[in-house]
Amino acid sequence: MHILTKVFIVLVSLLAVAIVPLAAVQSSNQAALRQQVKDADTKVAAARNELETERALRSKAESDAALQIKDLDAEKGRLQAELAQGMAKIRTVDGELAQAKIRLASLEQSLAVVTDGDRAKMELIKTISQELDTQRTSLTDCERMKIDVEQKYGKTESDLRMAQEALGDLREQVASLSSSKAKSDQVVQAYTARFGPAEQEQQASAPMPVAEVADRNVSAQIVNIRRTDGGVYAEIDAGSRDGVKVGWVMTIGDGSRFIGKLQITSVDVNKAVGTVEMEDAAGRGAVRTGQKVTIRKGQ
Repeated sequence: MHILTKVFIVLVSLLAVAIVPLAAVQSSNQAALRQQVKDADTKVAAARNELETERALRSKAESDAALQIKDLDAEKGRLQAELAQGMAKIRTVDGELAQAKIRLASLEQSLAVVTDGDRAKMELIKTISQELDTQRTSLTDCERMKIDVEQKYGKTESDLRMAQEALGDLREQVASLSSSKAKSDQVVQAYTARFGPAEQEQQASAPMPVAEVADRNVSAQIVNIRRTDGGVYAEIDAGSRDGVKVGWVMTIGDGSRFIGKLQITSVDVNKAVGTVEMEDAAGRGAVRTGQKVTIRKGQ
């Protein structure tokens, strides 16, 4: 084979090898171009739709603007008519004002004639007003005094009810103690009749605390309760700064109901502690926190 033929065959082979990738690339580029064309067509269609929408909106806006202009023209005509009516009314009012000025001048002349009489009336009215103010002040003072008296009367009446209830309770307790004493006496008599008189042992007892007379009115509230076998102790929210003293016998109440007595045994600056007496939990109710404790001057 001739050398040129061999070279030609080699070239043809090289061209074939080079053309195959170019063909593949060309095919891929055509597919991409077709997709781009489709995308461009889609965008064009969307743009046309938007354009049509914008044209429709613009047409509607123009129509609405035309209607608004028409309404504004009508409103302008109405306002112009009202303005003309207002100007006519102003002219009428100006005429009436001129007549009023004339009448005012006449009235001023008449007023100058009666000024002296009015001055005397004003002095009389001023005197009467001062007297009325004095009477109102006196009436206010009387009403204030009446309210104070009514409050004091209500407080006294409440204290009287509590005292009456306490007296009733004391009477009941005295009757109960008298009954218990009679029964005890019967038992002692029966024992004495059967076994003879018993020997009495003299026991030294601690002196009872002396009750202190209150020198002022004090009201407080129970803030703590302590119950032991030896008794019931209550703490109140008043102390030496309020005038509370050891030995005071204060009344415990719940509203208008008598609950018992509290004998003060120790006093601090702002609190005091005492022993609860005459408590009847089953009858009047037990002593508890929040109940009111009071004492009156001289008790």
